[in-house]
Amino acid sequence: RNKSYNDGVAVENSSALRGMNKSVYRYNICNGLSNQLLYHSASIAIAASNKIRVEIPDYFIVNGVQESLENVLPTERNSVPFSQVFDSKHFLAQMHSLGIEATFVTFDFTKEQIQCADMSDVMRADAQIMLEVIKAFKPSPMMQTMIDQIKESFGEDQTDAVCLHHRDGQDWHDHCDRWKAMSRSDGVYRGNCLGVP
Repeated sequence: RNKSYNDGVAVENSSALRGMNKSVYRYNICNGLSNQLLYHSASIAIAASNKIRVEIPDYFIVNGVQESLENVLPTERNSVPFSQVFDSKHFLAQMHSLGIEATFVTFDFTKEQIQCADMSDVMRADAQIMLEVIKAFKPSPMMQTMIDQIKESFGEDQTDAVCLHHRDGQDWHDHCDRWKAMSRSDGVYRGNCLGVP
């Protein structure tokens, strides 16, 4: 496996599938914000539980719209570096404070990508470690400036404000139809996409 390091970021040049070997846990993220946060936290928790180094994808997918059942993986067109959205130095420092050896990696998009993590990873990950990882996500300085500007536009102190992201475009309705239809084959309840009846 060829790997080069630049400013602490490893460039992975293999087509290794997600998962662990004796020394490293590799994974990929996909789809929208919630999926990305869950898959980061689950994968890092799995690596931590197994006491091995984890390679964190240095991406944030800004357009994770699923037009089919296929996962939307990071590409040069649909994603930005993790550090544009989240404070990557703070994140790594928090991982290290938890005893987790971690580094950010970029992918060679000319090669087959590592598979996306999935809900089975979430189910097998240690929930307490996942929670600690989730707490480590802090807006990047650029993002924090934008958040502060938006909060200031509301006038009074908004320290207790809550941000709610509600998707209601046609692509979301189409996705919900596909999601609900999966229940016919496995009997798992999936009627929670547009609201719980």
